Amino acid sequence: MSSYSQYLPAVLQEDPLIGRLLLAFEKLLAGFPVAVPGDPLPGQPGLEASLDDLARLFRPGPGAPERSRTPEPFVPWLAGWMGLTLRDDWDPETRRRFLANAVPLYRLRGTRGGLLALLNLYVNQPDAVTIYEFDAPPHFFQVEIVQTQRDPTQLARLDRCVRAIIDADKPSHTFYGLRILFPTMQIVDAPARDSDGIYVGVNTTLGSNSLH
Repeated sequence: MSSYSQYLPAVLQEDPLIGRLLLAFEKLLAGFPVAVPGDPLPGQPGLEASLDDLARLFRPGPGAPERSRTPEPFVPWLAGWMGLTLRDDWDPETRRRFLANAVPLYRLRGTRGGLLALLNLYVNQPDAVTIYEFDAPPHFFQVEIVQTQRDPTQLARLDRCVRAIIDADKPSHTFYGLRILFPTMQIVDAPARDSDGIYVGVNTTLGSNSLH
């Protein structure tokens, strides 16, 4: 007997045929926490539960728990709704950050502020990106990115992805230079002068290197 029967007039509540008929609608709309004999889809949620969870598909949720944001397979689908192209070599959290900020960034597209915001989204490190503009040569700008890591594979990947972002967003009449500044060495503490180590002013000087 369906629990929906309680909403019928009293004269119909005891009719077993109507109770069985309503059982099909209850299963479709609300689902059942336990399997019903003869049920072809035991344990499946009803439409009400599916609709309650529908809003989650539209929440990119970078940094949020999985249960409160769109599942990973839906991220490209949601990006398609916004006309946003996500690169395959971006990690999942980078893709979600771009997706979450797509709408406000459209208003800044083609501007210095918009490009700076895009690069900061990708690098995801405070004060790591600077854009310099010059009077000469005309229409030239330079992007400088400071990195704390020096792994060559990661730096090459950063260079490739940053150039792709700049090329896609900059005005077509402009051109640019890119510098990625990274440390060339690490200084470690040593217990004694005669132990192996790096000493400022003794066997090395401070400096940085860059990719151009």
